[in-house]
Amino acid sequence: MDIVRKKQKNFTPVIKWAVITVVIISCIWALTYASNSGHKVSANNVLLDAVQSGELTLDVRGIGVLVPKEVYWVATEVNGRVDKVYKKAGAAVKKDDLIISMKNSSLTQQLEESQWELEETKAQLNAQRVALESQVLDQETLVINSQLNYESALLTLNAQKTLLNQGIVAISKVEHEEVKIEVEQLLQRWQLEKKRYAKAQENLVAQKRAFNARLKRMERGTARIQHLVNSLDIRASIDSIVQEMPLELGQQITAGTNVARLARNDEFIAEIRVPEKQIYQIGLTQAVTLDTKTSKVSGEVIRIDPSVVNGSVQVDVAITGKLPKEARPELSVDGIIHVAHLTNTLYVKRPMYAKANESSAVYVVNTENNSVALRDVTFGRSSQTHIEIISGLSAGENVVVSNVSSWKDKQINAIQ
Repeated sequence: MDIVRKKQKNFTPVIKWAVITVVIISCIWALTYASNSGHKVSANNVLLDAVQSGELTLDVRGIGVLVPKEVYWVATEVNGRVDKVYKKAGAAVKKDDLIISMKNSSLTQQLEESQWELEETKAQLNAQRVALESQVLDQETLVINSQLNYESALLTLNAQKTLLNQGIVAISKVEHEEVKIEVEQLLQRWQLEKKRYAKAQENLVAQKRAFNARLKRMERGTARIQHLVNSLDIRASIDSIVQEMPLELGQQITAGTNVARLARNDEFIAEIRVPEKQIYQIGLTQAVTLDTKTSKVSGEVIRIDPSVVNGSVQVDVAITGKLPKEARPELSVDGIIHVAHLTNTLYVKRPMYAKANESSAVYVVNTENNSVALRDVTFGRSSQTHIEIISGLSAGENVVVSNVSSWKDKQINAIQ
């Protein structure tokens, strides 16, 4: 006889699912509890600073370079071919030192022809001047002869008058009248010759002026060509450093081409780039400290560029202190612009999240128990490293100034 066995029920799957459900509920509860509970952060990861009271100097920092205060381009006035190069970029030059020399055969020939023509003209004008002076002398001789003839005839007339008045009839009245007429004619001729002599002198003066004007015109033309020939030698216009000299031997250049860029090596200004968000604090004549990494020198803001380039604005700074020995064009410098000096104010190192003239929540640390609490603070003006406190904090309180972006979704209540 077979015995019927009862089949036992399998409870393993049920137990398995029950355990999984309990684990899930426990995880959810743990996460919820964790999110609602406070967190502690390590003191090694936090940077604190105490609120201070007193004087605060507000600075704006920027980086830049030294550039020459005066820059000159030397250009050629004539066409030519580079014949010799005396100075290259980086060389120190004195005023009138040769930089390059050029050749222009046609210009040289033109100068020679102009000089020959000038000499020829001088000879011609001198000959004409001598001829005119000779004519004046001839006319002067005629005047003297006319005067002598007149005076001789007048003497005869006066003698005849004397004889006639004495009743001596040595001459006839007809002869007397003829002498009288001759005296009148000779007087008129003398006066006419004097007028001709005066006109001859005026003509001589006028012709000399014309000769001089013509001669000066030709001399100026020759001098101009001579100047162009001289300008084939390019010379330094000032004591300076040759910053650029892009020409090579044999190169053909045209009039107006820039030959060399010269810069004074004893006068510099600094061109500082300042972030556009801080440019509103900067004004003309503000004091500046320039740091060359070797020495520091004082300066003054002389220009603020009106345009923004790549998020920054150029500020030109004149050097008012003694020029450092290491100064040279394109030397990198740090510029510290002193924009304001506040007295009797609260300030702290600028937290990474704080902005000037705005309100923000900051973490205040109680040093007695290392507890942390958020507090709304109103900030004022700021510098590169510090920021003014308008309200919300008191002197001596400690605040977190390091990056707290990771604390955003956590309830931080202490620092351990």
